[in-house]
Amino acid sequence: MGNETKRRLALAAAFLVVATAGSRILGLVREVIMVTYLGLGDAMGAFTVANKVPNLVRTLLADTALSAAFIPVFSGLLERERRREAWQVAFNVTVAATGVLGLICILGMIFAPQVARLVAPGPGFDDPAIAGLVVHLMRVMFPTVVILGIAGVLMGILNSYDHFTMPAVAPIVWNLIIIAVVVAFSKYGVKALAWGVLAGTAVEVLIQIPAVWKRRWRRKRRTTAPIPVYRSGGSEAEYIAAPLGMRSPWRMNLRHPGVRRVGVLLGPVIISLGIVNFNSLIGTVVASLISVPAPAIIERAFRLFQLPQGVFAIAIGTVLFPTLSRHAAAGRMEEFREDLSVGIRQILFVTLPFAALFVVLALPTVRLIYEHGAVRGDETALVGVASALTFYSVGMAFVSVNTLLNRAFYSIRQAWLPLVVGIANLALNAVLNLLLYKPLGVGGITLSTSLVSIFNFLALMFLLGPRIGGVGARRVASSVVRSIIALVPLMGAAYEVWWALDRALGRSLWAQIAAVVLAYAAGGVAYCLAAAAMRMREIQDLVGILRRRREPRETDLVIDTEVADQ
Repeated sequence: MGNETKRRLALAAAFLVVATAGSRILGLVREVIMVTYLGLGDAMGAFTVANKVPNLVRTLLADTALSAAFIPVFSGLLERERRREAWQVAFNVTVAATGVLGLICILGMIFAPQVARLVAPGPGFDDPAIAGLVVHLMRVMFPTVVILGIAGVLMGILNSYDHFTMPAVAPIVWNLIIIAVVVAFSKYGVKALAWGVLAGTAVEVLIQIPAVWKRRWRRKRRTTAPIPVYRSGGSEAEYIAAPLGMRSPWRMNLRHPGVRRVGVLLGPVIISLGIVNFNSLIGTVVASLISVPAPAIIERAFRLFQLPQGVFAIAIGTVLFPTLSRHAAAGRMEEFREDLSVGIRQILFVTLPFAALFVVLALPTVRLIYEHGAVRGDETALVGVASALTFYSVGMAFVSVNTLLNRAFYSIRQAWLPLVVGIANLALNAVLNLLLYKPLGVGGITLSTSLVSIFNFLALMFLLGPRIGGVGARRVASSVVRSIIALVPLMGAAYEVWWALDRALGRSLWAQIAAVVLAYAAGGVAYCLAAAAMRMREIQDLVGILRRRREPRETDLVIDTEVADQ
């Protein structure tokens, strides 16, 4: 990888961290406003159940999965200078996805009552008022599946061109619109929230169109120079010569090898990339057996759990995925291994301390975030969210790394292996949920998710290593062990600071803010000092970034591809 490419990817990663952090912070604000205005009662439980099915479908078939299957094919064609074909694949995939997802959307709206009963079999959802509300909300939000299918292709195109700005800004706009709708129309309850989700999703897609249009394929002047063009229905090896500029990519050809390749990759991606969402759906089904609000309680914990994962893990994974795909397409496996190893260690280094902080400060954090408005004084709901967050945090680092490992498999075109692991995960998660939900309540459901994530991580690491010549397992293990050692002073410092300030300042809003923020800061400082004392490369990279001048240098990369052996 050249110096200019490294510099560009470093700046892209830095921007993504900032933009994703802004989106996650706004997402947290959105959650606070939702809970403040709408509470954590039966209505929010109904919304959570209604949102699960459209959310699962769009994750598995639309934006996330479609983008993951599309990027390796599209970026591979760009890497081989076959730009017209790349855009032909993009056009055909968009048309096909719109048709398939549109049909699923219609079926979902028609059979919403049956789907709702399947997802929420608990006795509390037998109430006609609650059941009717679930069906109405589900029908309002199902069109987001089609909209985000288009978004998946648009995001894949932009990421393949190493353009991450608009895909990163779009979720910020989405959050702002939902916040505005909930505040303005709160008198309509969770119905306003459902319409806000639909409106925000539509705008999220629209703002990405200009950036894609700017990069579209343009017809060049006519020339007699031949270019490779696929025969209709031909194999990848069959070409015909055509005058440059005579063929347009804006025509239907669903039998194009590139389109078929996206379809082949999409199959395993549906399960392997969406494993967290599948497990979340299973958790919702089991949670409905506890109470009507239980799914909403778990969802609030999940939103807090996702915050550090989204800021760091997704940002690093998003930047690395197109690069890994290009490395694999060009056969540059040494660079592939180095970039992947660095990404794994950076994700673990930054997510492990957040997991520890969420364990030791779960209840103070939940009180600070959610104890407002309609939830004030609802200690049962707050303790439930804290319990769910604690057990979620056990698997936080592994969930984050699994995102990158899945994408590594997609880059080398072996996506069926994560599929096999995903099927095993689903079975294991279902069994653990049923075993743990009675003795541990909502915490048992989230603990099951964490245990499955750990199993998933170990299985993927075991399967990936032989296929790429190793994943730097020793360096990863060394980094993890030292990070875990550094967690001991982190947890001690964080809890002691919070305990002292909580006793001294009381439980007013500003007192809670001071106690929790300073406790997190104390834990972070203790972690960094411990890491520095052990001379961890990850903290050295962080110090280098903080010391960089206005003009970034090669040594100050957010994603450091020149990693020395430990």
